[in-house]
Amino acid sequence: MLTSFYMASTGAIELKKGMDVTANNIANVSTTGYQPIKSAFSDLVYTTIHQNGGPVSGHGTKLQKTDTVFAGGSLQQTERKQDYALTGTDEFFAVRSGNGVRYTRNGNFHISLQAGGNYLVDSEGGYVLDANGRPVTVQNEDATANVGAFSFQNCGGLLADGDSYYTATAASGAPRAVAQPEVKQGYLENSAVSVADEMVSVLQLQRGFQFNSKIVQISDEIMQTVNNMR
Repeated sequence: MLTSFYMASTGAIELKKGMDVTANNIANVSTTGYQPIKSAFSDLVYTTIHQNGGPVSGHGTKLQKTDTVFAGGSLQQTERKQDYALTGTDEFFAVRSGNGVRYTRNGNFHISLQAGGNYLVDSEGGYVLDANGRPVTVQNEDATANVGAFSFQNCGGLLADGDSYYTATAASGAPRAVAQPEVKQGYLENSAVSVADEMVSVLQLQRGFQFNSKIVQISDEIMQTVNNMR
């Protein structure tokens, strides 16, 4: 079968994966604290390489990896006392639940009235932690909570856990409390997605997909012509 068919079909499949990443960013353009994900492609223009001791052949391109861009979104004033926003782009709130401790930039919190006091929780009921890793308590709805902020040696190593949550990994390093973080009460961080950038990405991926699809069609027609000549 023609090499061009393999190259184009591989390219179309991988570009479709990139389109899914961009579509997810656009879908979260209004999600509080959401950080966009960027696709990175690599060429497969080679004939033979050695991988794990065996020869591997390939052509075209592939989606090599996706990276979360911790750029930070603009801050929106809500005047709601349980809303918090971080100004540092590499800082996160810590939330403890049945899934363990996870990290997020979504500071849309609430008060949970329990026998032991009034606890600050997130939308899923997880306890918001202070700088010492203890659940934050507040006196009333107008009080200022001592919310902790945490950072990592390598934020790119964090594992996305859905709903704007991240978990620490060996690649990210252990979380460390930020000394004197700038936490703004009565504010929320908007999504960091740039609609203009995402639309440019859509156009680029769409053009690439159309080009590869056309090559697949032409290659198929050539093979049919060759077969009919036998």
